[in-house]
Amino acid sequence: MIEASTARWERPRALGYVCATAADEMEFTRERVEIRRCCDERGLELVRVVGDVDPEGRDQRPSLVWALEQLAEHRAEVLVLARLHDLSANAANLRPLLTWFNDERRRLIALDLALDTATESGKLIALANARVHDRGRTSVADIPELQERIARMRERGMTLQAIADALNAQGVPTLRGGALWRPSSVQRATGYRRPSTGRGVQLG
Repeated sequence: MIEASTARWERPRALGYVCATAADEMEFTRERVEIRRCCDERGLELVRVVGDVDPEGRDQRPSLVWALEQLAEHRAEVLVLARLHDLSANAANLRPLLTWFNDERRRLIALDLALDTATESGKLIALANARVHDRGRTSVADIPELQERIARMRERGMTLQAIADALNAQGVPTLRGGALWRPSSVQRATGYRRPSTGRGVQLG
């Protein structure tokens, strides 16, 4: 058990979590090494790495439940995953979990997506993934942070292609199932619609 403390910690306390479909010790070892390297690089104190074997993807993950309880009780501040889908195999469950990490007291790192909710781009990736996995139609208007980010890039004079390239480089998922952001999807995100008649407005 991790002891709770009111003392100020020099480094954020991190828990690592790995989920595999089979009891593959080599895979667990490799991912533990990656998690430890990540913590060393980011100045985190890795307290423990725990794991589950969930061969049928039924979210039977007691070690993950334990890790989330430690964060909820402020016994740790960071959860480091090898893969984002280790958080849940069920898309319906992924959104509330990602939304739960949208809190300054909790931090999520997923190595496969280079996602870190301590950064602005990491928060956008988490929020976008949460909306993508939600039921129903999603638009940029549903994610004010992303809408504001795109607006700021436009204000700096970036072209639609440059904005699309930046979002793709940061790993922000598209909201309607596309593989990559494109100028047309950025244009829709700005709320601009080209007039049906007359000269169009050049956006870049």
